[in-house]
Order: sequence, then structure tokens, then C-alpha cells
Amino acid sequence: MRILLVDDDPIAVLAVAVYLRKLGYEVTSARDGREALERFQSQCFEFVISDWNMPHLNGEELCRRIRSLKLPHYVYFILLTGRDDKDSLLRGMEAGADDFLVKPVDREELRARIRAGERIVRLEQQLDERGRLLEDMNRELKQAYQTIRNDLATAAAIQKSLLPEPWTLPDLEVRSLFIASDFLAGDMFGYFPLDDRHVGLFQLDVSGHGVSSALISVALSKCLLQSRPLDVTTDGRRSPGCGDLPPNRMLEELNRFFAGQPESNSYFATMIYAVLDRQTGRLDFSTAGHPPPLIWKRGNGEIVESEVRGLPLGVVADRRYACESHHMVAGDRFFAYSDGITECMSPAREAFGNTRFRRLLEETIHLPLAEAIGRIESSLSEWSGWGGYTDDISLVVVERK
Repeated sequence: MRILLVDDDPIAVLAVAVYLRKLGYEVTSARDGREALERFQSQCFEFVISDWNMPHLNGEELCRRIRSLKLPHYVYFILLTGRDDKDSLLRGMEAGADDFLVKPVDREELRARIRAGERIVRLEQQLDERGRLLEDMNRELKQAYQTIRNDLATAAAIQKSLLPEPWTLPDLEVRSLFIASDFLAGDMFGYFPLDDRHVGLFQLDVSGHGVSSALISVALSKCLLQSRPLDVTTDGRRSPGCGDLPPNRMLEELNRFFAGQPESNSYFATMIYAVLDRQTGRLDFSTAGHPPPLIWKRGNGEIVESEVRGLPLGVVADRRYACESHHMVAGDRFFAYSDGITECMSPAREAFGNTRFRRLLEETIHLPLAEAIGRIESSLSEWSGWGGYTDDISLVVVERK
């Protein structure tokens, strides 16, 4: 422990210095406050024992000056004074003094005061060390958090790149809406040609949010996009391609596969899979726990809700799914959507709901498809209060020309 003695009386300084060195302290002396401040420019002290009355710069002002220095550690300051009045003590405390000793100094009292101050200094040093450790940890956490954010942003860009671009064909138009509630979404969808006349379409929603849900949704969608939902069936035979399976059989195979994976213990997936015959307009689809798709019939202006239902994927391994068929003519629209739309919450915690969603579709049904989806997106944003979403939102609309 390093102590700076400040007194213009060399005899008093010598007597106290000898005593403190015998106690094991490293002692440096200064003749007045100005010299003491100069010592602080080149040396480090944990203690200052200073006389009050000195020329040039007294002990009270020296204490103020030391407290104003931006030192990396705490300095314990003891004022030596012949004053024992209350006003003097208050002035010294306001200046920043930690303790007082009345001259002439009693050695045992000095030793006891220094021991008490030493405990405080060591406590301050421990707190400073902990503070530095916390700062280091906080800095590392910030760096790790930024790395994670960058990685998630990259992953989100990759996930979004897997989504298909809009289709505008002579006989068909397909548009979509996708809004992730977080960096990564559990929603995924895709549409792709199965052969010269058939088009496949799927939309899925994995329970939960974040990385795990996104990875599962990407893995499931990858199976479909590669036209090979499974490499092998449960009995060891190679699976047929997507075009060889009707929608309900597709879901049954995919469900059997997903239910056998460890992830199904914590997650499930809702899904719709549809096949459209572009030549005849026949639309076959099946759902697994997904919101029932809607079909707008241009001929009578009605929006028809699908009656097909089914358990989510991964709940029961051997599950049969029903298939529903419709005939689409020119101008008809098919809507597949995730529950993030109907469960979109307002600031007042009111869900957007099925009725409001159907009304919105009716209001936008005669708009061009791209404009209609834009209107739907702005309506959901306005409903949520522009404050983000609690669940992922996805919508796929198919219009037959």
C-alpha cells in the first residue's frame, strides 16, 4: 500500500514516515499541496495523509484537487488538523476527506485509521476489478450479439431467397406475401411445375418462432421443392416423386416421415399442398391443421371456404388425410394463408379475425393481383399499429387467367 505524506513540517513527516515504514507501507513525502499534486503526475498512491494548514495549497484544497483528477482507482484521504470544531469537519468532508486525525498524531490511532481505510481501499479495488470484468463481459456479449444479429440477418436473406418469384403466365398468375415476425420465420411456401400441365403449390407453418422453426420449415420445403419428399418410405422403398402422389398421399408420407423425427417431440407443422391442372382447371388440395384455403368464384362472386381438415404434421404418425377438388375457371382465385393473418393483433390485443380477412378479400377481389396483395399488406400493418407482428404472415394467391 503506497502512502503520500503531505506536511510542511519535516520533523513531523519524518516521524510518521518511519513509523509507517515499520508497519510495511511504502511512503513518499511532499512539503505542500502543490508538490503533492506533482507527485500524482508520475506516481500512484492509495493513501494521502495531509496536514490541513500548509502554504501554497492547503489540505482542504489538495483534497478537492485530487478528487477532481480522473484516477483509475480510489484514493483514501486523511486530513491532519488541530481543529476539532464541527464546521471544520464539515468543510473537510465536503472537500472529499474520508477521515480526520487531530494533531499531534497518536500512533496507535493512526495505525487503526489506516487499517480501516485499507479495508475500504481494497473493497474499492475489488469493485473496480469486478467492474472491469463486467465491462469486458459486456463488450464480449455485445460483440457476440452483433455477430448473432449479422448471422441471423444473413440467414433471413437466404430464407427469403428460397421463396419463389411471382409468376405471370398466359394462363396463370401467382403472387405472394411474406412477413417474418422475427429474423427467421417458421412460414414457408413454394409453387413449381410438376410436369407440362400440372403445378404444385404448398404452404407450411412450423410451430414456434426463430431458428429451430425456420430450419424445420426450410427442410420440409426442400423436400417438396426437390420433388422428393422422402428419400425412402418407412418400409425401405424409394418414394415416388411429387407428381406421382395426390395431395393427401403427399401429406401422409410427409407426416409419417416428420413424426419419426426427434423434432416432432417439440414441434409440429401445419400445411396445405395443392396440385392444379392448368389444362382442365382442376384443383386438388389437402390440408394438415392449416387454415382452410379460400376460393373466389368469379361467376357468382362468392368466396368459398374449404371443408377439408386434418391434424398437423408430426402429431400422429399413421394419419389419413382427405382431399378436396374444385374446378377453377378464368378469373377464379385460390387463397392459401397462414394463421398469422387472422391472428394478427391490434394494439388493443384484438385479433384481425376470419370475418375481417374475408371482408378485406371481397373489397380487393376486383383489383389486379399485385395491387390486391399490396392493399392486404397495408391493412395488416395498419391493424397492428405499425409495431410489428407476433406471428409470421404468409399468403399465396393463384389466379387462373
